[in-house]
Amino acid sequence: MIKRRTNVEIIALGFAIVILVGTFLLLLPVSSDHTDFLDALFTATSATCVTGLVVYDTATHWTLFGQIVILLLIQIGGLGFITIGVFLATYLKKKISLRQRGLIEESVNSLKLAGGVKLVKHIIKGTFLFEGIGAIILSLVFIEDFGLLKGIYLGIFHAISAFCNAGFDLLGTIEPYGSLTPYASNIIVNITIMALIIIGGLGFIVWQDIYEKGFKFKKYLLQTKIVLIMTIILIVGGAVLFYLFECQNSLSSLSQEEMILASFFQSVTCRTAGFNTVDVSHLKPSTSLLMMFLMFVGGSPGSTAGGIKTTTFAVLTIFVYATMTNKSEANAFNRRFDSKTIKKHVPFF
Repeated sequence: MIKRRTNVEIIALGFAIVILVGTFLLLLPVSSDHTDFLDALFTATSATCVTGLVVYDTATHWTLFGQIVILLLIQIGGLGFITIGVFLATYLKKKISLRQRGLIEESVNSLKLAGGVKLVKHIIKGTFLFEGIGAIILSLVFIEDFGLLKGIYLGIFHAISAFCNAGFDLLGTIEPYGSLTPYASNIIVNITIMALIIIGGLGFIVWQDIYEKGFKFKKYLLQTKIVLIMTIILIVGGAVLFYLFECQNSLSSLSQEEMILASFFQSVTCRTAGFNTVDVSHLKPSTSLLMMFLMFVGGSPGSTAGGIKTTTFAVLTIFVYATMTNKSEANAFNRRFDSKTIKKHVPFF
């Protein structure tokens, strides 16, 4: 009797296949002058898992073909190959089975099995909309510095990389491994990249909830409320602490306005995005610890970001507070967290 694979096994196997195919493509002579297998595997894994770690400067080591392969891996990793596969199936008028709907639920962390296909359509449309707007705005800046065609290409690449919280950049021709440091004072680039990172990190369920209910906070799902509040707290709190720790150190050469901008950028990006506008190798130990904490928490469930998730951190914080203050139960927005909810989040932590 053939054992049927679980949804988690299918998703894991799918990502492994994507990584191996990406590795093979990056090993081709058309991708670079020469790349070792382990380095190609590392790059493919980093791109697919949208971590932003690199062993080679993306702009100078990889050819245009290699960069496009990396970009496709980032897009697949950010959205999830299940989401892309289901969208293509619906586009080709294929029937989505109950098993496939279960895969959607596992892939995007949906709260219910029904409406999964509709959610996938919203994810794809929303992704291309946000990435498209971001690409246009970034292109307007890059065209001035790199010319029309390269400026547009850089705009598209960095918009996708930011939205998927990947952190890969193509600005190594200015300063190898410099990330976005050449644009530390450019408010348009900073705000656009930050906006894309935040939107990508909110989670697809939150998108749908806001889309359906508008800006009526009281009607939002509990998950949406927690995600939005925790996102604001982490961004603002992280920016304030980063500024206090680094105003006399890595930020000292910037103006007051640039210091604030850089502080907010680092607070946003270190929650799994991977970009930077200041030299992170010169940060104080206290700042590094702050950034590690923000990276540990990461984004939100069903998003393009990693980490233990904002909801996990919020639920466990509320539970610990309730225990320390001898409250009978942990709750948020008049909703009680039962033992199953607590047990679900503890393993992630």
